[in-house]
Amino acid sequence: MHIVIAHFGTHYVGNPGGVEKVVCQFSNEMIRRGHEVTILYRDYCEGNPYFPLDSRVIQHNILFQDGRKIISEKLPVRLRVLREFVRVFSKSGGQELNARFKGRQYGLQIQKYLAEHPADVVLSCSVPSTKYVIEDAHCMAPVIQMMHSHPRYLFPRMSKVEKEAIGKCRALQILLPSGLKISQEVFPNLFVKVIGNPVYPPIKKAHPGEKKEKHLISCVGSLTRNKQQHLLCKAFASLASDFPDWNVELWGYSGSYGRSIQSWVDKHSLSNRIFIKGQTTRVEDVYARSDVFCLPSRAEGWGLGLTEAMAAGVPAVGFKGCTGVEDLIQDGVTGRLAENGNVDSLAAVLRSLMKDASKRKIMGLQAAESMKWYAPEKIWNEWEALLQDVIAGKK
Repeated sequence: MHIVIAHFGTHYVGNPGGVEKVVCQFSNEMIRRGHEVTILYRDYCEGNPYFPLDSRVIQHNILFQDGRKIISEKLPVRLRVLREFVRVFSKSGGQELNARFKGRQYGLQIQKYLAEHPADVVLSCSVPSTKYVIEDAHCMAPVIQMMHSHPRYLFPRMSKVEKEAIGKCRALQILLPSGLKISQEVFPNLFVKVIGNPVYPPIKKAHPGEKKEKHLISCVGSLTRNKQQHLLCKAFASLASDFPDWNVELWGYSGSYGRSIQSWVDKHSLSNRIFIKGQTTRVEDVYARSDVFCLPSRAEGWGLGLTEAMAAGVPAVGFKGCTGVEDLIQDGVTGRLAENGNVDSLAAVLRSLMKDASKRKIMGLQAAESMKWYAPEKIWNEWEALLQDVIAGKK
């Protein structure tokens, strides 16, 4: 089958994001299974993704033709100003303005490519992408909406035109069972399939119960206000004097939010205990050194770093009520869940693990075992079956 992946929601070239990682993994596996895969994307330049990609995967930037940029990836200035004004009163209204204009920009190019390279099935990895493919490119191939965010978090922010486009898909894939109820309520006539992300066996295993000169609480993921790494820093600040052999490392892209955390760390004289490390291509080394993994997000679609750390045998800590975190951490079994957004509660659950090596060891082993439910072969089999069923339904 010819699978076309529509990636028009975020930057693609060199982007170390979770969506891009899953897209590359999916593409590599479907190529290995004998299928043809094309990634259609839009970005300010042509190029390759951050993650390894099989050379047989076709990549095409719809904004370019013969190496020359023919369409802007940005709205005109007047529309950007209007969009931000509308967003003050309605986030979905601003999203709709964005979707409508960009659809006019991108639709013809998507339509042209699909006419010249027919797809058996289109896999859309963002809500805007689905709108561009179905409403603006008038795609006749069956479309599957691949959901990377949790429906509880994403659906209320969608515009009317985006909801209408998703309703015309042949299937909606979500990551976790906790998203089933709202998905079926919002799209009662759409087939919804739960397929998690693949969790690959660790390259290196962690040893969270061993005696060490220094112990580590790690957090891997872009430093953003949604991930709330500042709460981990504040919780650790209340523990640092009691646990002089423990440090914190924050790994991932660090922009203005990262700089604000660094200022707070410096102000509280913790720069020798809390380290903002930036991006790494050796994330397996971080997990292998970790004794606790903490992801203090307010909402996640699927904590990629969380599942990778758990697979390596690291007990995990997060917040109750956080989608994509409380679904994956079994409180008291594979890690601990603190009260949502509560620094004192977060400090308490961290303390319970920091002071008990045997608990860290047992929970780490149970965390690794729990991730086998998302074994790659199982996940890719489910995906291939869904693709084949959708195509068969079209015929």
